[in-house]
Amino acid sequence: MKVPSLSGNEQVFSDLVRRQLKAMHIRSHRDGIGNIFADISGKDKFAPKLLLNAHLDTVSPGENIKPRIRYGMITSDGKTILGADNKAGVAVIMEVLNMLRKEKIPHGDIQLIFTVQEETGLRGARLIKKGMLHADIGYVLDGGDVDTLYNRAPTQYNLTAEVIGRAAHAGIHPEEGINAIKVASEAIAKMRLGRIDQETTANIGIIKGGIATNIIPEKVEIKGEARSHNIRKLKAQIKNMRRQLAKACSRNRANLKMSIDCMYNAFSLDREDRVVGIAARALGALGIKPKIKRTGGGSDANIFNELGIKTLIVGVGADRVHTRNERIAVDDLFCGAKLLLNIIRENSARKNHKK
Repeated sequence: MKVPSLSGNEQVFSDLVRRQLKAMHIRSHRDGIGNIFADISGKDKFAPKLLLNAHLDTVSPGENIKPRIRYGMITSDGKTILGADNKAGVAVIMEVLNMLRKEKIPHGDIQLIFTVQEETGLRGARLIKKGMLHADIGYVLDGGDVDTLYNRAPTQYNLTAEVIGRAAHAGIHPEEGINAIKVASEAIAKMRLGRIDQETTANIGIIKGGIATNIIPEKVEIKGEARSHNIRKLKAQIKNMRRQLAKACSRNRANLKMSIDCMYNAFSLDREDRVVGIAARALGALGIKPKIKRTGGGSDANIFNELGIKTLIVGVGADRVHTRNERIAVDDLFCGAKLLLNIIRENSARKNHKK
């Protein structure tokens, strides 16, 4: 946790992970953006090949982290995030790999991928090509509660807009200006934001503009997003956001530049899919009744599913992520490792072997 690994600056933490892999006699390599790849051979050549993934990066504030354990809970000192999202996933994978080696636990082949820049739009995973993957099924250790399996995730569109008004002196000739911030505010006020329905959300997260209090702001930049499990609803939501911006600019004689980008596509796994069944039975072996749910967030699982590898999101206990109150229970961290170990064992069960 103490090693900083903000998105785009994962090098030091990545080096640490690779040193630990080397100590376990696991050879690894990095691609151009910094994703770590490793192939681990197993003696069970009939078992489906597993893809295991966690991401190396964290959000801000993620430097000078001072982790502590109190009453069975790991937290930061409250001045930073903890980084359990997703270093807990990295730690669980590394621990289980070590157990497989030391205790000579039978298993099938494993493809290991630690990605970078997940928190900034899955940038690391989005550069992975289909030919770089050779697993049959996958597990992304980037969920929350250990008893929850996430089999569905939404599509996300990002919106970037620039409202262009006209500068003027705010005290002498304000009527000659067109206030770009005011125009943008009018549009945002009329947008449908937050929880739209059970499948759809939208947010304006960044607004930047202005130079000084005595200048009518000429330009303002807006960045937002919309997500939905239903592509029709998602397109309708984005259309509403674009329409409100266009109307506000037209009313105020401002100009508008806008772009919409698809960050990742939705995935949906059936409860009967092998990848879900293996994880559900692995939880059952721990005496835990699995909860199978959809998530409103995106992860590297979206990319792997799009590339043809049925991939499920499983939890390792990270809680209150992306905040200074982030935490993880020691017991949940251990439980996450037991779950992954059970997944690997269950995957080698004869009923899951490839025909």
